Amino acid sequence: MLFKSLHYLHKKAGMVQVAPEIPVTQLNDGADSADEFTARTQEIANDICRQAKKIDTLVESLPGVSVSESEQEREFVELSQENDAATRELEEANKRARVLLGDISGILREIADNAGKQKSETTKQW
Repeated sequence: MLFKSLHYLHKKAGMVQVAPEIPVTQLNDGADSADEFTARTQEIANDICRQAKKIDTLVESLPGVSVSESEQEREFVELSQENDAATRELEEANKRARVLLGDISGILREIADNAGKQKSETTKQW
């Protein structure tokens, strides 16, 4: 937003004589009228203020902004402990899943072996 605003101000501003001894030698053909330019710059200023307020609101809503450093450290330790516990639970679940996968693989191997044996026995009988 800021980049577009600055681009507009750069491209649409009319040339204005700032000192009597320095004349305007070249006009900006793409410039907006003075009234339109003033209205648009006011709108840009309002947009920038609105965005700044939104940013302030977001910053204030961040967790821990209104909390002391010791409380933040305590909360960090608690979260770290919760994370460690969740990691242990995940590792245990992963181990159980590997065991179950091994069991299922073994059972499927037995089923496949038995099905192969039955088929060969049936073929021999014919």
